Amino acid sequence: MEELEPCRRILAEAEREKRKGVNRRGYNPGFGFLDHRHRVLAAVLNRRNTVTLTLTARLLGRDRNTLSYHAHRTMPLLAFAAPDIAAALARPRLTHPPRSIEALQSVIADHESSINPGSN
Repeated sequence: MEELEPCRRILAEAEREKRKGVNRRGYNPGFGFLDHRHRVLAAVLNRRNTVTLTLTARLLGRDRNTLSYHAHRTMPLLAFAAPDIAAALARPRLTHPPRSIEALQSVIADHESSINPGSN
C-alpha cells in the first residue's frame, strides 16, 4: 500500500491544478479525513465486493458515506498496485458479501475450517 502513496500525491496535485481558478463554493462535499491505508483498503474491499461498505465502515468506526467517497476516489490508484494487490483484484468478486459482523464471522470460520480440515 505504501507504494501507492506517490501515485496518490500525483493524482491529488493534478486534481488541484484542474480546479485552480474554479469557484470552490459548495465544492467540499463535507466528507471526513481518511488516511491512505484505509482509503486503499476501502477501495480494494469495494472493488472485490468482499464486504459491504456499510460493514467496513462499522468495523473501522467511520461513516459509510465517508468510506464510499474515499473508496471511489482511490479506485484509479489501484491501476498502479503491487502484484499482490493486483492478484487479489483479479480474483472473481463475491456475489453476496457479508452484511453483518455475524455473517462475516461465519464466512471467516468457514474459510478457516476449509484451510484446516482437521480442526473443529
